[in-house]
Amino acid sequence: MARLVRTVTVAMAARPSIYYTGALPLRAGGELVNFQHVAALRRLGWRAFLLLDPASRVGVPSQPYLVPMVHWGEPLVFSTHDWLVMPEITQPVMFQRLAALRCKVAIHNQNPFYTFRGFADIASMNAYPLAGGLCCSDFTRDTLRRWGSTTDWQVVHPWVLPHFSRAAQGVTKRRQIAYMPRKRPAEIAFLRALFRGLYPEHAEVPWVEIHDMTRPQVAGVLAESLIFASLSKDEGLGLPPLEAMAAGCLVCGYDGAGGVEYATPENGFWVTEGHAEGYALALHQALTLEAGAAAIRVRAGQATAAAFGEARFQSELAGAWERLLGDTATQYRLPQDT
Repeated sequence: MARLVRTVTVAMAARPSIYYTGALPLRAGGELVNFQHVAALRRLGWRAFLLLDPASRVGVPSQPYLVPMVHWGEPLVFSTHDWLVMPEITQPVMFQRLAALRCKVAIHNQNPFYTFRGFADIASMNAYPLAGGLCCSDFTRDTLRRWGSTTDWQVVHPWVLPHFSRAAQGVTKRRQIAYMPRKRPAEIAFLRALFRGLYPEHAEVPWVEIHDMTRPQVAGVLAESLIFASLSKDEGLGLPPLEAMAAGCLVCGYDGAGGVEYATPENGFWVTEGHAEGYALALHQALTLEAGAAAIRVRAGQATAAAFGEARFQSELAGAWERLLGDTATQYRLPQDT
């Protein structure tokens, strides 16, 4: 269940702080990850805040963390020691404005394929006075390096929320296919039509669309679905297939590039990008898989998802910020009684 978020208004932080920018209501999974970063940093004893866009509506947000929040406006004055963490989708005009601020600016890049929404090219990003960078996967870091980025990217893998594994406990699977069409709204209609034509024996298998749902609602749909049809595309990592694995689904489809970090022949029926007939075949294979073999594959998927746990996330996050802050790290610690 969502909790009310505590809102903090400051004119200037008494001590140097870490600010992650965000907005309410949440519109994408990446925004939830930023909330998770702030919540975890607070638990770990760091002075961190969620810096809200002035247009944000604060009420009951769609995330389960009690995090201190600051509205971005004139009363807020940054010091030279403050850190401002921006998403990779920040517009170029905003990056230009941020360069004039006194604080240190870092990027949290959760999708390398969105990098050029903020910068014209890698040379422009390398020339920008970035103090550091965070990213969501080894794939994202390595991709940015291959493209020529000189930023010292710190990898912090997101964690798969426990909603998904808990939802699967004691639930009987239905012979249905869950899917999230957001990344491929046109392609999914073609894939479904092709599947019906090639394998008419599965024509009565229902497809359940996941759209505009809370995390618990998504977990509920996945928990009762035998199959998750992955429509991942241009991902930095791709959490939905991992969430489906945690919920006990047989995962079929695309890894979205970033999913190569976890996709194996043992944990899913993965398909080469653009191979529509292979996509249909993967669904057919999953629907006709013998029960014992299906159970083995589900367990492999659950083990894969379990590797993206909270302990790993917090350890990587703490290590990343210790490296970014260096010798000044103690200045960003919360008082012991906070």
